[in-house]
Amino acid sequence: MKNLPQTNRTRITGLVLAFSLSWIVTGFFVNTPAEVFQGEWKIITSPGILITDYIALANLGAALFNAGLVTLMGLGLAWLIKARFNGYLLAGIFTLAGFAFFGKNPFNILPIIVGVYLYDRFFLHQPMKNLIAPLLFGSTLGPVVGQIAFGFDMGWKGLLLGIAVGVFSGMLLAALMGHIYTFHMGYNLYNTGTTGGFVATVIYMFLKGFGLNIEPAFYWSTEYTGFLTVLTLVILCLTILAGVVWGGRIEGYKKIIHNSGRLTADFVEISDLGTTLINMGVIGLIALGYIHFVGGDVNGATLAGIFTVYAFGALGKHPRNIIPIMLGVYLICIPKIWTHAEPGPLLAALFCTTLAPLAGKFGVWAGVAAGALHLPMVMHVGSVHGFMNLYNNGFAGGLAMLIIVGFIKGLKPGILQEDEV
Repeated sequence: MKNLPQTNRTRITGLVLAFSLSWIVTGFFVNTPAEVFQGEWKIITSPGILITDYIALANLGAALFNAGLVTLMGLGLAWLIKARFNGYLLAGIFTLAGFAFFGKNPFNILPIIVGVYLYDRFFLHQPMKNLIAPLLFGSTLGPVVGQIAFGFDMGWKGLLLGIAVGVFSGMLLAALMGHIYTFHMGYNLYNTGTTGGFVATVIYMFLKGFGLNIEPAFYWSTEYTGFLTVLTLVILCLTILAGVVWGGRIEGYKKIIHNSGRLTADFVEISDLGTTLINMGVIGLIALGYIHFVGGDVNGATLAGIFTVYAFGALGKHPRNIIPIMLGVYLICIPKIWTHAEPGPLLAALFCTTLAPLAGKFGVWAGVAAGALHLPMVMHVGSVHGFMNLYNNGFAGGLAMLIIVGFIKGLKPGILQEDEV
């Protein structure tokens, strides 16, 4: 196809616009405009720390409106910096979209973006289009802004301090991401989550030094599982349909399935946009199916999980490498340490797919073992960073990979650097 980058840009833009606007319209359909705007204000002025399901905090309409608005902001940023419309962008925008139901809002993500921009202007001097990962994924630290601005009742001083610390967090995140990658060597897809965990931990230690402690939030809605299931099914099926219409091919899907998924496995470049969209829809259905299989709730938090799995269907995840990881989480719950449908294990089963490249590289049992190791870690690391890193599973996954990668390197040096077949 002639001018393929421009074609992908047009198609991805249309897809993101369609989903964003449909969420906004649906938000005004399920709640009145007054309820939506009042709810959005409540979302913007909340700390947003884990676990804050915006549906439970505000209302369904406001959560949908917030998701649509934040997603449009991500798309606008991509156009502003002339980003490459590829798998990285798809992963970034739809992860942003998912977490707009669960901790991210227009106010708390902006200081992080500004911080990344300032770091580049003063230190990196790279084209901004090369920084799409920290710009979009870096919003994992949105709760740092929200907690300091609104969580300690410091008034306008807290507001200014929250913005300032958010900008600093964005700068620190951009500085550390490349270094953190060397810890896990691309076998943890949520590299920004690992980095964000370390940044949030440093900030939380400073806050505690001034006597500012943070307790976890717990907003978890249960009443909209049916409605949100249908809405999500429509999105996933339309994604698959778009992929078929835009030329998704079996040959292209074989390329995806046989790739380990290690960063940076951009499936749009490895295969094509149509086939990538089919993969995104398929693994999104697997995530949604798991929730119903264990009797869990579909809400703002689990939508973040579903759409993060869906998003990384463009950047490393496919059925062959996510199912073993999810199976590991499922099996470790059987001894009844935790039940499968509890919020922690349920979210872990979705987000643990950050470790998918390990299963893609070393097979099913390696994936099962990684998933089983991941759950106990993620259940306890939130308190380390004050519940201010939304990609808590990315942080836990990075820590798990520190152990696993070190073990593998000790057994067989050099195997982790081998090229894809």
